[in-house]
Amino acid sequence: MLRRLFMAGLALMAAGAISVAHAQDLVGIGTETIDVGTNGSTTIDVSKAPGAFRGIRVKNKGSSTIDLQRVQIIYSDGSVHNEDRQIDMKKGERSREIAAGSADKFIDKVSLTWKATSGKGSLQVLGLQTRDGRRMERPKGPATGDLSEKTDAGAPVAADKGAVLDGNDVMFGYQNVGFGIDRDVIKVGGEIGKFDRLRLRVLGNDVHINTLKVVYMDGSEQDLAVDADIRANTRTSWLEVQGDKFIREIQMSYRSKPNFKGQARIEVTGQYADGWLGPNGEGKKFNAGWVLLGAQTAGFTGFDKDTITVGKNEGGFVKLRIVAKDRAITLREIRVVFFTGPDEVFTMRERVDPGNPYGPLEFKAGRSAIKEIQAKYRSRFDLAKGLKNLFEGTPAVVEVWGQH
Repeated sequence: MLRRLFMAGLALMAAGAISVAHAQDLVGIGTETIDVGTNGSTTIDVSKAPGAFRGIRVKNKGSSTIDLQRVQIIYSDGSVHNEDRQIDMKKGERSREIAAGSADKFIDKVSLTWKATSGKGSLQVLGLQTRDGRRMERPKGPATGDLSEKTDAGAPVAADKGAVLDGNDVMFGYQNVGFGIDRDVIKVGGEIGKFDRLRLRVLGNDVHINTLKVVYMDGSEQDLAVDADIRANTRTSWLEVQGDKFIREIQMSYRSKPNFKGQARIEVTGQYADGWLGPNGEGKKFNAGWVLLGAQTAGFTGFDKDTITVGKNEGGFVKLRIVAKDRAITLREIRVVFFTGPDEVFTMRERVDPGNPYGPLEFKAGRSAIKEIQAKYRSRFDLAKGLKNLFEGTPAVVEVWGQH
């Protein structure tokens, strides 16, 4: 009996911790006096409000009725949310949540359009802010200096090959960087996914970035970093990108290092835009409904047992397939770990060649949200090319795709 009470207490404490972590406060971020005697519109600049937000509400602080017809939110990454509906508010009333989501985003402006009633009015914009959002700092143009993410003690966060990265990162691009060259392009391409933010992991050697730029599929560009350093075997802090656009490529210009031998490997990981992996999300419209859940770089010798970080998802997946890039792999096991319910384990001993996906693997049971995928595999090498191919060749990248 005492044991059951103790376990119940622990469960309540855990639930309380989760609710605190995701609790949202309503924070006033902008106010405007308006003339509601005629049809009109106004734009409130909220870019000076500290922190990031998961949505807004609008409150009528005046004495006259306000009949809003449209609310437009303009985010710092250039994306826009339009709320086209009637919001009729009497004195002291406020709207329901607008553009509510699970991602903390920086808001630049809120535009409001109303239909005439009578008199003068006062509108207040309230931001939905979590504890994490309150701590976030708005980007100040392209990042510069030491980009390696730091611990609270100021030490770089280790991100060696095979390390499990928190944050629901999904690797979607990579490049082996040669120091005899001063420019490289990481090809991404359309339909892989839309991302709210990204970061880089550098393996092998330090990299000094002269410029780091994202080019979107519509031709627009965004400078992410200038004159910046990334230390070997670390990852950068998050870099905000435009979550409503596909990325065509990431362009890098970096400083050559005389007398420097060897290469660095740069991997790009990102957090999907809200809802991309959902059962009814935008991701279902592309690649015949297959969405990239996660990826990892394979080792050369022995069988790596890697944990592949999976993007934030709501579950509902019924099939998986495995894709090898750059070289073949030998696949031994795939273990799918769900947030609830037993793991699903697939065992095999199969060669997977680039361009020839393995699967589909069909789930027998669990369809809840996927926490992570554990995979056992190794890169294959070409005996005809000798041992040099084994130790100096390009490793395979293993991708896991899912379908609802």
